[in-house]
Amino acid sequence: MRKRIGVIVNYLYEEYQLKVISGIINTSRKYNIDLFIFVGGNLNYDIENLQRNKIYQLINYKDIDGLIILGLVLGYNIPKEKIIGFYKNFSDIPTVSIGLTVENFPSITIDNSKGFINLLDHLVKDHKYKNFTFVTGPLNNDEAKERYEIFLKIMRENNIEIKDDHIYEGDFSKFSGINAVRTFLDERKLKPDVIVFSNDMMAIGGIEELKRRKIKIPEDIAITGFDNIEESYFITPSLTTVNQPLYELGEKALEICLSIILGEKVKENIVLPTRLIIRESCGHKEEIFNKAIPPSEKKIVNITEAKILKNKFLEFLTEDSQIKKENYELFSKIYDLFFTSLFEKRQIFLEKIHEYLEKNLSTTEELKEIVFLIDSFTKTYLEKDLKKDAETLILKAERIISTYSEKLLRYEQYKTNEEIELLGYIGSDLLSSFRMEDIIERISARLPELNINSFYLVFTDENLKEKKLIFAHLRDENVREEIKLSFDEIIPKKLYPKERKELIVKPLYFQENFFGYMVLEYGPKRGVIYEILRSQISAAIQGAKIFEELNRLAITDPLTQLFNRRYIEEELRKEIERSKRYSRPLSVMVLDLDNFKIINDILGHQYGDEVLKKIGENLKKSCRKVDTVGRFGGDEFVIILPETNLEKSIKVANKIIKNLEKMEIKFPNGEKIYISISIGIASYPETSKDPEKILSLADSAMYNAKRLGGKQYSIASF
Repeated sequence: MRKRIGVIVNYLYEEYQLKVISGIINTSRKYNIDLFIFVGGNLNYDIENLQRNKIYQLINYKDIDGLIILGLVLGYNIPKEKIIGFYKNFSDIPTVSIGLTVENFPSITIDNSKGFINLLDHLVKDHKYKNFTFVTGPLNNDEAKERYEIFLKIMRENNIEIKDDHIYEGDFSKFSGINAVRTFLDERKLKPDVIVFSNDMMAIGGIEELKRRKIKIPEDIAITGFDNIEESYFITPSLTTVNQPLYELGEKALEICLSIILGEKVKENIVLPTRLIIRESCGHKEEIFNKAIPPSEKKIVNITEAKILKNKFLEFLTEDSQIKKENYELFSKIYDLFFTSLFEKRQIFLEKIHEYLEKNLSTTEELKEIVFLIDSFTKTYLEKDLKKDAETLILKAERIISTYSEKLLRYEQYKTNEEIELLGYIGSDLLSSFRMEDIIERISARLPELNINSFYLVFTDENLKEKKLIFAHLRDENVREEIKLSFDEIIPKKLYPKERKELIVKPLYFQENFFGYMVLEYGPKRGVIYEILRSQISAAIQGAKIFEELNRLAITDPLTQLFNRRYIEEELRKEIERSKRYSRPLSVMVLDLDNFKIINDILGHQYGDEVLKKIGENLKKSCRKVDTVGRFGGDEFVIILPETNLEKSIKVANKIIKNLEKMEIKFPNGEKIYISISIGIASYPETSKDPEKILSLADSAMYNAKRLGGKQYSIASF
């Protein structure tokens, strides 16, 4: 049986989470592991997160073999002891922590210091900047605090004074980056050489605000970030940043979790390094970057010399780039192809660049960097007479990569627009759906268009103790039967996918109303799509429930909660039509309490209302589920008995009379109130050949029972 590993994450629409999850997903495919990705919220206690976090209660050792918790983002802005308490909920499951060190749980964290120190040294020593401002993350966050302390330390070591007004506390959001720029420039009247942001999202917000003000970057103010998210590469100017090995975090976490499941020993804490990524926003100049390449008297004059110096290049690659180790072989080949083209005057280098990009557009950033590094390397190591040919070759490669970068960007924009359009259609469809049947029909038709080919809809109580599958779509099959789930089932065992799957588990709620959860096959790569779907489906369910409640109120007697006269008359019309069409028996009872006016007169209408409620409950218990029990008004009730002949309806009448006699209703002094009732019965076709008259005949029979003294039934006569 395939192993199942759960992942706990707060959101899927931020770059940090998406890159980590990407590493987890791709590694799970390698090891043939099923993934359940539980997308809840942060571990604070506002109503939004309380609702989102209920899905974490689904995780149990019987259904999940191992667990990965993205603790750093999950515990954003809350004390660490609360995060530790959360981890302890899963102490019976092999668990790995990402981004946060928690005692007794193996963890994988990132060394913020090396890459960030290199960034600050680059700004101070290479660019000679003196006037620094710094935007922190929330200072109760461990990583934000560490970056702040490193910043102050490097500034002190270089005798750069940092005043309090040169520091702005942000919250890692794009908006706080915008606010930081406004605060520095407008409120504090500062003119910094450089603004150092604690993450890329804030830096991107800062860049947008500076561009809005027509301030040139980096000529007027340089900007740096931290994280190396995708936008940092595509924004203009491209953002100098620090690369966090987020993909590797996810990759390592899954491998360690699997090792624990298999009973293997693992390291308690693995720390991955960060790397400086130099781009345009810091004021990057080629001559500054080339200082990173050690000078050499030995020059490349032929292909043999190029091969001898390849190890030096690969060492340089390891130390000063963001290229993943698994790609070293590929880029080693590119190095060889470059020098083969250079010395043998062949086009093989450019042809291979084309080929790699055709196979995988997402390699554009890494190919751009490798070409840039080869260019920098040749400027130091290549014989002077060969440099012009090398520059021409590099320029052609850069043009090819730039063309593919634009192609990739256009494709991504096209996919985004297509998905936005589809989400718009889904939202429109759900907005006009007022019944659960309609909602199910809409999502089963629309979700496959988003490449979500399997999904499950589960309703639960507030505490997820009772769970019931409402609907499932498995590729080309719809499952509409309601299936009760045991406490340790997330989806029904009999509907579990036969093929390996990554499944997204998201809560369904609307404000304070919790409905359950949905389980979606991982399809679109943009995590925000799943959150929009969650919101749309939750709102549609809320709308359906409101519509259902309005319908219920329209057909319900507000006092007894039985059906009202309007509903009884409509239901009787349907049953009459059915009886006539199929020649089936139908009985109707009209019931009226005996001497109920005395109770109202002596004890008041409020007490009388309570008596009517109890009688309504008693009548429902005396009848079948297929029978329709309603209050016609005052103390008069009507019961429709489909598929019931006269003999059976008499038995029901006797049962009602006996049950009412047993009712414990008392006067305030403790004396028992004896309740009796008069019942009129009419049956089609036995007492009436015309079913249209069945109600009026039953009503006449009820009055006859009263004339006979009450506490009995009377049968309608022709």
